[in-house]
Parts: sequence; structure tokens; C-alpha cells
Amino acid sequence: MSRSLPAAEASPLDLLHGEMRRQSADALASLDAAREGARAVAAHVRSTGRLLMLGMGASHWANRMALANYRALGVDARAEVLSEQIRMPAARRDHAVLLTSQSGGSGEIRVWLERQGDLAGVFGLTLQADSLLGRAVPCLVGQGGRERAFAATRSVTLTLALHAAVLEALGMDVAALRDVWASTPGLPPPAPEPAVHALASCRTLVLASRGELVPVLECAALTYMELSRTPALALELGQLIHGPQEAMGPDTALVLARPDGPDAAGVTRFARATVSWGVPVVLFDMGGRHQAIEETTAIALPALTGLPAVARLLPAVQALAIVAAARRVPDMGVPRRSSKVTDGEAA
Repeated sequence: MSRSLPAAEASPLDLLHGEMRRQSADALASLDAAREGARAVAAHVRSTGRLLMLGMGASHWANRMALANYRALGVDARAEVLSEQIRMPAARRDHAVLLTSQSGGSGEIRVWLERQGDLAGVFGLTLQADSLLGRAVPCLVGQGGRERAFAATRSVTLTLALHAAVLEALGMDVAALRDVWASTPGLPPPAPEPAVHALASCRTLVLASRGELVPVLECAALTYMELSRTPALALELGQLIHGPQEAMGPDTALVLARPDGPDAAGVTRFARATVSWGVPVVLFDMGGRHQAIEETTAIALPALTGLPAVARLLPAVQALAIVAAARRVPDMGVPRRSSKVTDGEAA
């Protein structure tokens, strides 16, 4: 039986929307507040030339969203799942480490810290300065306090902002990213009804794109599963074509993100193919300059690339996942088996 909420307590949907309304302003505040600490992180990254980013859940996907930007600056960067890294043979520490955890107190963070004899060169990204992570290593802290809603929304955007502070210290121009957050306050416009219906009525959701947009959809798949209790699979488009597309049909909904660049043509071809299989297709179109695809539901977004594209797509796909989940599940956002701070390493 699902537990009910006290009458005076905000509903899970209200909590999610409240977090999303704040995320752009808090992202800008986080980017500014993290500047000094980011210089120390950047100095260590620059001295080693290598960076290992570790996280769980949405924190891992946020690390993956930033990954290509570090590599574009010449950093040999990797983003790994923390629970997997814990179980790998110990490697020589010749790199900087970023531990990413919105709560700073997950079981995986605890175990990883306990197993390290030396924390030199280890830094954290978190929303809670007084957490286990915040007390153990120098941390960049997202502004606006902890996230209350079960599914991660604002915390993902703030993690991007903290990464952006490090990237700026390494030499990346973040003006376009600032413009995205300055121009998108509040909730995104409501998603078209056919898009909501597709996600609210499917048996399985599949999400795919190319390049920098893939981890945004990976994060959205997590949000959708947490809230709708419906299976979702997010893959890089090539990985989807290499076999898993055999599982798609009329009871599958497909969300595609079409980037503004040379990969747009391949996404377009796949969208047309899936329409012919009877699959309902929702297409987030970065730029809206590409040709329309019949029988798809298109959601046009500004022509952006890099981290600005990630920051613009993220709240749009979050909002769609949330409204569809609310239509599917009466007690959406009230977890049955999970918790906001997870201990996946509990005995």
C-alpha cells in the first residue's frame, strides 16, 4: 500500500516543480560561488592532465554530461560508476578525482572514502557542505540547499554548474551557458499532448541520441523509471541500432534528441524508420531548422551545442518525464522501495 502525504505537506509534483523553478537561478549562483574553489580543482587537474569523475545515479549522468567538455580542453577525463570503481583493483593515483554526490552521504561515498589511505587530489561536488563528503574533502557546493523531491532535477543542473566552474577555470568560455540559464527561468512550456500521451501509455520507453545529448536522456530514463515505475532504456543511437531496436514496436514509446550538427541526419533516418514500425516518436529538435518528420511529435529547442545544449535539453525532457509519470501513477514521486539518500553498500 502506498503511503499518503499529510494534508499540509506539499505534493511530490509540487516539490518537483518547485525544484525546477529554482534551478536556473541556483545554477547561476552556484557557478559564481564555486569560482574560487574551482581554481584549486582546475590547478590539480591541469598538473596531472587526468581526471576521474565518480558518482551514482543522476550524479553519474551529470558527470557524463560534462565529460566531453573536459576532453575538449585536453584533459584525459573519465566518468565511472562509483559502485563499480569500488570493486575494481586499486589503480595508481596519478589523476585528480571528483566525487559527485548531491547528498554527500550515500553508502558508496562512505565506502570509497573509508578505503582511501590518501585523499590528496580528491575533490567533491555536492549540495550539502556539512555532509560526509563535504567534511572529508574540499568541495564545490551547489547553492539553494538540499533537494527535497525524490527524483533528481535541480541537483543535476547544479552539478552541471559546478562542473562549469571547473571548466571555466580550465579555460572554457561559459558565456553561452550562462545565457541559457538566464533566459530559461521557471518551468519549461508544457509538452505537447501527443508527447505526454506517448509516455503515459507505453509499456516501455526508449530514449536515444548522439554525442553530448546521450547522458541527458540517460538521466531522463532514470527520472521516468523512478516516478512512473515503468521500464525505460536510454542508449547511444548506435548501440540501439546494434540489436536492441528488435524489441521496439507499437507499445514502445521513443524519445529522440536531434542535435544541431552532422549527427542530425542519422537521427532523422532512425525516426522515420521507427515511425514505419508503428512506434510513437517524440523528437526534441535542437534548433528546429531540420526537416519535419511526419507522424512524430516535435519539440523545438534553440540551436545550441556543447554544455549549453545539454543545459537547455535537460529541463525540457525532465518536465515531459514528470508530467507523463504523474498521469500514470496516482502517488507519483512517493517511492516504494527507494529513498532520497541511498546506501547501496549496506550490509
